[in-house]
Amino acid sequence: MRKNLRSFLTLTAAAVWLSLPQAAVACATCYGAADAPMTKGMNNAILTLIALVGVVYVGIGKVFLDFRRRSRKLNEKAMVRQRLRLIHGEKH
Repeated sequence: MRKNLRSFLTLTAAAVWLSLPQAAVACATCYGAADAPMTKGMNNAILTLIALVGVVYVGIGKVFLDFRRRSRKLNEKAMVRQRLRLIHGEKH
């Protein structure tokens, strides 16, 4: 019981400390000048990672579209085979 009270008080104190505006300051990169080379490099890195994620999403979407297209072709072939069996008089 005492251990739970200690951890609760610790978490409460940390939450109060983090909610103070003086403690919630940005990092040196974010707080710096907007036209600094480090900020430009960070922006380029963020855009590169967003583009990479976009390419991965497009690739996953392409795979699903290919699966759908192949499934339709297989269904069409199965229907043609079934019609040919009926024309030639074969049983199911």
